Amino acid sequence: MDIKTRQIIKTLNKIGVDIRYISFYQNTIYINNLKFSKFSRKKEDTFHETYPQIPIIRSKLFQKICIKTSRTLKNQIKPKDHIYTPNTTKPEDILSNIILEPYQRKYGITITHNEDDENIKYTNNQTLTQFINQYLNQMINSQKIEEKKDPNTIYPLEDVPDEWIYEWIKTTNIKHTTKIRQTPPEVIKISQFIKKHIPQYEQSIKQSVKNLNKDE
Repeated sequence: MDIKTRQIIKTLNKIGVDIRYISFYQNTIYINNLKFSKFSRKKEDTFHETYPQIPIIRSKLFQKICIKTSRTLKNQIKPKDHIYTPNTTKPEDILSNIILEPYQRKYGITITHNEDDENIKYTNNQTLTQFINQYLNQMINSQKIEEKKDPNTIYPLEDVPDEWIYEWIKTTNIKHTTKIRQTPPEVIKISQFIKKHIPQYEQSIKQSVKNLNKDE
Protein backbone atom coordinates (compact mmCIF):
# COMPACT_ATOMS: atom_id res chain seq x y z
CA MET A 1 0.00 0.00 0.00
CA ASP A 2 1.53 3.31 -1.08
CA ILE A 3 1.66 6.47 1.03
CA LYS A 4 -1.27 8.12 -0.77
CA THR A 5 -3.54 5.11 -0.20
CA ARG A 6 -2.51 4.93 3.46
CA GLN A 7 -3.46 8.58 3.92
CA ILE A 8 -6.87 8.08 2.27
CA ILE A 9 -7.59 5.03 4.44
CA LYS A 10 -6.45 6.95 7.51
CA THR A 11 -8.85 9.81 6.66
CA LEU A 12 -11.77 7.40 6.27
CA ASN A 13 -10.95 5.79 9.60
CA LYS A 14 -10.73 9.20 11.25
CA ILE A 15 -14.25 10.23 10.16
CA GLY A 16 -15.73 6.99 11.51
CA VAL A 17 -15.91 4.75 8.42
CA ASP A 18 -15.23 1.07 9.14
CA ILE A 19 -12.48 0.53 6.58
CA ARG A 20 -12.89 -3.27 6.67
CA TYR A 21 -16.05 -2.87 4.59
CA ILE A 22 -14.85 -0.59 1.79
CA SER A 23 -12.49 -1.28 -1.11
CA PHE A 24 -10.08 1.23 -2.60
CA TYR A 25 -9.24 0.47 -6.23
CA GLN A 26 -7.92 2.71 -9.03
CA ASN A 27 -8.59 5.86 -7.00
CA THR A 28 -12.23 4.87 -6.39
CA ILE A 29 -13.96 3.75 -3.19
CA TYR A 30 -16.42 0.85 -3.41
CA ILE A 31 -18.72 0.25 -0.46
CA ASN A 32 -18.86 -3.50 0.23
CA ASN A 33 -21.46 -3.30 2.99
CA LEU A 34 -23.25 0.00 3.58
CA LYS A 35 -24.54 -0.89 7.05
CA PHE A 36 -21.28 -2.27 8.44
CA SER A 37 -19.11 0.39 6.82
CA LYS A 38 -21.14 3.16 8.52
CA PHE A 39 -20.44 5.25 5.43
CA SER A 40 -23.31 7.75 5.64
CA ARG A 41 -23.96 10.54 3.16
CA LYS A 42 -22.79 12.98 5.82
CA LYS A 43 -19.46 11.16 6.14
CA GLU A 44 -19.22 11.09 2.37
CA ASP A 45 -19.58 14.88 2.28
CA THR A 46 -16.93 15.21 5.01
CA PHE A 47 -14.55 12.95 3.08
CA HIS A 48 -15.07 14.92 -0.13
CA GLU A 49 -14.00 18.10 1.62
CA THR A 50 -10.49 16.61 1.59
CA TYR A 51 -10.71 14.31 -1.46
CA PRO A 52 -13.35 15.74 -3.84
CA GLN A 53 -11.85 13.88 -6.82
CA ILE A 54 -12.37 10.35 -5.41
CA PRO A 55 -15.70 8.76 -6.42
CA ILE A 56 -17.63 6.71 -3.84
CA ILE A 57 -19.65 3.87 -5.37
CA ARG A 58 -22.80 2.67 -3.61
CA SER A 59 -23.77 -0.22 -5.88
CA LYS A 60 -26.42 -2.57 -4.50
CA LEU A 61 -25.30 -5.29 -6.92
CA PHE A 62 -21.67 -4.96 -5.82
CA GLN A 63 -22.74 -5.21 -2.17
CA LYS A 64 -24.79 -8.30 -3.04
CA ILE A 65 -21.70 -9.87 -4.62
CA CYS A 66 -19.59 -8.97 -1.58
CA ILE A 67 -22.05 -10.70 0.77
CA LYS A 68 -21.75 -13.88 -1.32
CA THR A 69 -17.96 -13.76 -1.47
CA SER A 70 -17.55 -12.98 2.24
CA ARG A 71 -19.32 -16.24 3.12
CA THR A 72 -16.90 -18.08 0.85
CA LEU A 73 -13.69 -16.31 1.86
CA LYS A 74 -14.20 -16.64 5.61
CA ASN A 75 -13.47 -20.37 5.20
CA GLN A 76 -10.62 -19.93 2.73
CA ILE A 77 -8.50 -17.06 4.08
CA LYS A 78 -6.49 -17.06 7.27
CA PRO A 79 -4.88 -14.06 9.01
CA LYS A 80 -1.51 -13.03 7.54
CA ASP A 81 -1.97 -15.15 4.39
CA HIS A 82 0.06 -14.16 1.33
CA ILE A 83 -2.29 -14.36 -1.64
CA TYR A 84 -1.46 -14.19 -5.34
CA THR A 85 -4.18 -12.60 -7.47
CA PRO A 86 -4.16 -12.37 -11.29
CA ASN A 87 -3.84 -8.76 -12.40
CA THR A 88 -5.55 -8.81 -15.81
CA THR A 89 -8.35 -6.88 -17.49
CA LYS A 90 -10.79 -9.80 -17.26
CA PRO A 91 -13.91 -8.75 -15.29
CA GLU A 92 -13.51 -11.73 -12.93
CA ASP A 93 -9.93 -10.77 -12.05
CA ILE A 94 -10.80 -7.09 -11.61
CA LEU A 95 -13.72 -7.95 -9.33
CA SER A 96 -11.63 -10.38 -7.31
CA ASN A 97 -8.92 -7.77 -6.73
CA ILE A 98 -11.48 -5.20 -5.56
CA ILE A 99 -13.15 -7.71 -3.22
CA LEU A 100 -9.87 -8.91 -1.71
CA GLU A 101 -8.45 -5.40 -1.14
CA PRO A 102 -10.08 -4.81 2.30
CA TYR A 103 -8.94 -8.23 3.54
CA GLN A 104 -5.56 -6.55 3.97
CA ARG A 105 -7.23 -4.68 6.82
CA LYS A 106 -9.67 -7.39 7.93
CA TYR A 107 -7.17 -10.25 8.21
CA GLY A 108 -3.83 -8.56 7.63
CA ILE A 109 -3.25 -10.51 4.42
CA THR A 110 -0.67 -9.57 1.82
CA ILE A 111 -1.74 -9.41 -1.81
CA THR A 112 0.83 -10.03 -4.52
CA HIS A 113 0.72 -10.23 -8.31
CA ASN A 114 4.03 -12.12 -8.39
CA GLU A 115 3.59 -15.89 -8.71
CA ASP A 116 7.23 -16.45 -7.73
CA ASP A 117 6.70 -15.25 -4.16
CA GLU A 118 7.19 -18.00 -1.58
CA ASN A 119 4.50 -19.45 0.69
CA ILE A 120 1.57 -17.98 -1.22
CA LYS A 121 -1.99 -19.06 -1.77
CA TYR A 122 -3.26 -18.79 -5.30
CA THR A 123 -6.51 -17.19 -6.44
CA ASN A 124 -8.68 -19.01 -8.95
CA ASN A 125 -11.48 -16.78 -10.21
CA GLN A 126 -13.67 -19.56 -11.52
CA THR A 127 -17.28 -18.41 -11.24
CA LEU A 128 -20.43 -20.23 -10.20
CA THR A 129 -21.45 -20.40 -13.87
CA GLN A 130 -18.15 -22.05 -14.78
CA PHE A 131 -18.51 -24.61 -12.01
CA ILE A 132 -22.03 -25.48 -13.17
CA ASN A 133 -20.92 -25.81 -16.79
CA GLN A 134 -18.16 -28.11 -15.59
CA TYR A 135 -20.67 -30.35 -13.79
CA LEU A 136 -23.04 -30.44 -16.76
CA ASN A 137 -20.19 -31.32 -19.08
CA GLN A 138 -19.15 -34.16 -16.76
CA MET A 139 -22.72 -35.44 -16.78
CA ILE A 140 -23.01 -35.31 -20.59
CA ASN A 141 -19.74 -37.22 -20.94
CA SER A 142 -20.76 -39.84 -18.34
CA GLN A 143 -18.00 -38.73 -15.99
CA LYS A 144 -18.10 -38.59 -12.25
CA ILE A 145 -19.70 -35.28 -11.20
CA GLU A 146 -17.34 -33.66 -8.72
CA GLU A 147 -15.78 -30.42 -7.63
CA LYS A 148 -12.30 -30.00 -9.05
CA LYS A 149 -10.30 -27.60 -6.93
CA ASP A 150 -6.59 -27.00 -6.64
CA PRO A 151 -4.97 -27.25 -3.20
CA ASN A 152 -3.69 -24.09 -1.51
CA THR A 153 -6.06 -22.06 -3.67
CA ILE A 154 -8.93 -19.72 -2.88
CA TYR A 155 -12.05 -19.34 -5.04
CA PRO A 156 -13.60 -15.93 -4.23
CA LEU A 157 -16.19 -16.06 -7.03
CA GLU A 158 -17.32 -19.67 -6.76
CA ASP A 159 -20.82 -18.60 -5.66
CA VAL A 160 -21.12 -15.61 -8.00
CA PRO A 161 -22.76 -16.14 -11.42
CA ASP A 162 -21.34 -14.60 -14.60
CA GLU A 163 -24.52 -12.62 -15.04
CA TRP A 164 -23.88 -10.58 -11.89
CA ILE A 165 -20.25 -9.93 -12.78
CA TYR A 166 -20.93 -8.70 -16.31
CA GLU A 167 -23.92 -6.63 -15.22
CA TRP A 168 -21.78 -4.97 -12.54
CA ILE A 169 -18.71 -4.28 -14.72
CA LYS A 170 -20.91 -2.47 -17.26
CA THR A 171 -21.90 0.05 -14.59
CA THR A 172 -18.27 1.00 -13.91
CA ASN A 173 -15.68 3.04 -15.78
CA ILE A 174 -13.09 0.30 -15.38
CA LYS A 175 -11.36 -0.73 -18.59
CA HIS A 176 -11.90 -4.43 -19.13
CA THR A 177 -11.88 -7.13 -21.79
CA THR A 178 -14.44 -9.90 -22.00
CA LYS A 179 -13.59 -13.14 -23.77
CA ILE A 180 -16.30 -15.48 -25.00
CA ARG A 181 -15.79 -18.83 -23.31
CA GLN A 182 -15.72 -22.00 -25.38
CA THR A 183 -18.67 -23.70 -23.73
CA PRO A 184 -19.98 -26.86 -25.47
CA PRO A 185 -23.33 -26.11 -27.22
CA GLU A 186 -25.07 -29.02 -25.48
CA VAL A 187 -24.05 -27.61 -22.08
CA ILE A 188 -25.51 -24.22 -23.02
CA LYS A 189 -28.79 -25.84 -24.14
CA ILE A 190 -29.17 -27.83 -20.94
CA SER A 191 -28.30 -24.82 -18.80
CA GLN A 192 -30.83 -22.61 -20.60
CA PHE A 193 -33.53 -25.28 -20.29
CA ILE A 194 -33.03 -25.71 -16.54
CA LYS A 195 -32.82 -21.97 -15.93
CA LYS A 196 -36.12 -21.46 -17.72
CA HIS A 197 -37.88 -23.67 -15.17
CA ILE A 198 -35.67 -23.13 -12.10
CA PRO A 199 -34.13 -19.60 -12.12
CA GLN A 200 -31.89 -20.22 -9.07
CA TYR A 201 -30.74 -23.65 -10.15
CA GLU A 202 -26.99 -22.93 -10.19
CA GLN A 203 -26.57 -22.62 -6.42
CA SER A 204 -28.76 -25.68 -5.83
CA ILE A 205 -26.68 -27.83 -8.19
CA LYS A 206 -23.40 -26.67 -6.68
CA GLN A 207 -24.58 -27.45 -3.16
CA SER A 208 -25.84 -30.87 -4.26
CA VAL A 209 -22.46 -31.72 -5.80
CA LYS A 210 -20.69 -30.57 -2.64
CA ASN A 211 -22.94 -32.76 -0.51
CA LEU A 212 -22.41 -35.76 -2.77
CA ASN A 213 -18.63 -35.36 -2.55
CA LYS A 214 -18.82 -35.18 1.26
CA ASP A 215 -20.75 -38.42 1.48
CA GLU A 216 -18.11 -40.40 -0.41
